[in-house]
Amino acid sequence: MKIKLAGFNVDVQNIEDLKKILNKFPDIQKEDIEELKKIEWTPETLSASYARISRDPDPIDKLRERARNEIEKARRSNKAIIFDMGHSSIAEHAVFNIDILDISRLLAEKLEKSRLISFTEKSQRYIKIGKDILLPDEFKEDKNFINEYKNLINELFDTYNILHDNILPYFLDKNPSIKPNTNEYRDIINLAKEDARYLLPLSTLTQLGMTINARNIERIIKKMLSEKLAEANLLGKELFKAVDGYAPSLVRYTEPTDYETETYPLIKKAIGSYNNISGKEVNLININNDIEEKILAGFIVKSSAIDYTSAINIVKEWDMGKKQDVFNRSIKHLNSYDQVLREFELSDIEFNIVISATAFAQLKRHRIATIIDGEYSPALGVKIPESIINTGQKDIFMDKIYQIERLHETAKNKWNIAADYILSNSHRKNIVLKCNLRELVHISRLRSDKHAQWDIRNISDMMINEIKTHLPITGKLLCGKDQFELNIKNM
Repeated sequence: MKIKLAGFNVDVQNIEDLKKILNKFPDIQKEDIEELKKIEWTPETLSASYARISRDPDPIDKLRERARNEIEKARRSNKAIIFDMGHSSIAEHAVFNIDILDISRLLAEKLEKSRLISFTEKSQRYIKIGKDILLPDEFKEDKNFINEYKNLINELFDTYNILHDNILPYFLDKNPSIKPNTNEYRDIINLAKEDARYLLPLSTLTQLGMTINARNIERIIKKMLSEKLAEANLLGKELFKAVDGYAPSLVRYTEPTDYETETYPLIKKAIGSYNNISGKEVNLININNDIEEKILAGFIVKSSAIDYTSAINIVKEWDMGKKQDVFNRSIKHLNSYDQVLREFELSDIEFNIVISATAFAQLKRHRIATIIDGEYSPALGVKIPESIINTGQKDIFMDKIYQIERLHETAKNKWNIAADYILSNSHRKNIVLKCNLRELVHISRLRSDKHAQWDIRNISDMMINEIKTHLPITGKLLCGKDQFELNIKNM
């Protein structure tokens, strides 16, 4: 694992001062060098100056100047305001960019669930994966087991390469008109990587870039330190080390509490262990039947001085033609890249989804939605790409899956959640996804588009099919970007 602070926001005046000094080169003077040494490269001054806005009448640029010139005073001010007074939002003005290298896909999944952090991760869809895997510290205590694990990993990667090499001509044969050295040809080549990866273990290493503010990095450090994985604990410690020297006044309280470390284990102990195999991959479990009336009532509130209850009563008096007309006006100038109006958030929709690790890696990026994810379980079966079946490689694939699951069962009895490192991208878990219609429109645009990966596209399509009968007016907005203009024209 390698964690490196890549950058952070600084007061632009520091940059201007640096430019002035460098512009004197080669006639730079000794006093210029001394002035240069005084510049403090930290985001803390921004937090400190913004914290003073509410109580100090001076202009903001003057507040920033004072903070730059009195760095220790600024740090004391941050401590008092953020930690003593509890105004944690001040820490949000400090933003860090962090390189995270060589963490497992399992840990990346836990990290990327965080709602108010930005991530970009190495894609197994577009990059051929080498034998880069984590040797979990938990496994190292058992030499016999770690040898079994290493042997299995080697077999999985060897089989991954075999699957890839057999799938590639399958896709090329299906698309004979595609010429080499074109974007379309590159997309076909990527399909083989996309499907072969379903056999890769969750211990496969990845890398990602993370952009995060100081308030959230404190939270994510506590979260990682509260996890029951040695790798997560190490990540928490390394993240703290990466930012501590640059913002000691903003990231201070990182030790997890008993609430954070013990609550879910206590709940699990009381509940026990359950497994079930759902008959459906996507199941609509809850929806407000008056979603469209709520949205239209929101338009009335936005456009008048009428309260929401009265607006609902007005909408109930409208016929379908009136409702359709108001709705059509709300999307008249809508483009495929525009968000629908905020009134579409006046809705609640809940799904249960049985989802592969591959598809979940994509769905979890929709962090505005509420996602409650269960445990990965071999009892829920695996998702096998059609290309593997159609190339006669299902038996090879499933043979490795059985080996994975046998070793997983052994590890589960010894190390509980660390056993999940052994499971593959094809293994599945139950999730509950709760979102509003505005977010569902966004999900469907990305995930039901023809360019979307097939597994997540199928799930998105099933979500749309489950809900469309409940949305006679707005349902056509639920589609991929490639279908957007056609659907809008037909409304």
